Amino acid sequence: MTRTPVLFLLSMLFISFSLAAQDSTRTAVHKIELTAGDLTAVITDNTAWEGHRQGYNGVAYLSHRADPGDHFEKPVAGLNFEHIFDGAKWWAPTQALFEPRWSEMVLARLSDNSVQLHMPPSDLHKLESWTKFTLTAPHYLDMDFFCIPRKAAFDYGYIGMFWASYIQNSNEDEKPIYYIGRPRSEAGKRWIRYMTPEHSKSGTVRYEFDTFDLTFTPGFTKMLYNTFSDSVYCYPFYYGRRGPMVHIIMFDSPGPIRFSHSPTSGSPVGPGTLPAWDFQFIVPEYEVGKSYGYKARLVYKPWVSQQDVIDEYERWSGRKVELER
Repeated sequence: MTRTPVLFLLSMLFISFSLAAQDSTRTAVHKIELTAGDLTAVITDNTAWEGHRQGYNGVAYLSHRADPGDHFEKPVAGLNFEHIFDGAKWWAPTQALFEPRWSEMVLARLSDNSVQLHMPPSDLHKLESWTKFTLTAPHYLDMDFFCIPRKAAFDYGYIGMFWASYIQNSNEDEKPIYYIGRPRSEAGKRWIRYMTPEHSKSGTVRYEFDTFDLTFTPGFTKMLYNTFSDSVYCYPFYYGRRGPMVHIIMFDSPGPIRFSHSPTSGSPVGPGTLPAWDFQFIVPEYEVGKSYGYKARLVYKPWVSQQDVIDEYERWSGRKVELER
């Protein structure tokens, strides 16, 4: 979605307040712990610290009172901004493939339960972004993201962005994610179990009315974001299960958001490998200096039922979900 002029002005206001907060903490803060309700989270920039590897920004740790311990795979990700892509052969070297992990990130606390992660214009594409993370009782992590392209540096006229979550879960039965959708050639909304056979094979699920085809340079490496499922989603949320817990992530609008999955988080298929429950944000036609963004909510709590997942989305979004009965 493109932000309206009013929202853009609000975004600029948000920047000015947040930059003031950064001035007093810029040299000292590389990770911030938040607690609210049943959740504890650690938000980090790209700096390495004990127990966490360099280059994995965002939500480095998440735990719930009902299931102590990290929901995510150590020492890497949590929910992290992993790729910026435009379809050109900028996937090598590593710094280009994982541009947000190698670009500067500035972390600042905004309140007791809220932080901001600011990426000044990135090293390669000159994309500037702000992500506000807010922990809300009893079990919600809210994410407000927006970005501004500062240069016409995207070869095929679109901006692709990718977030990864490596889940601490090697149980084969609990690797899939689930969403309400349908096979491309069929009608009728139903729950779809989405489990890719290997990394970068059928890696992306598009919204049912998303008709924008990404252009890639011939020979571009197979990635999660350029291999596609034979099904589509109908509502912008999905969930995965880990032990007694459920991980639900939902978005304020479909279309620009695409879901992705890997059974191995990029590692070769084998016993004990951990899944990745990922997503993308696509800007089909961008303009330099304009603001683009989305809002998301991660729900992390004990599993109840699929109807409970629907209830969480309906309460948050104000939209009604309809299934084929």
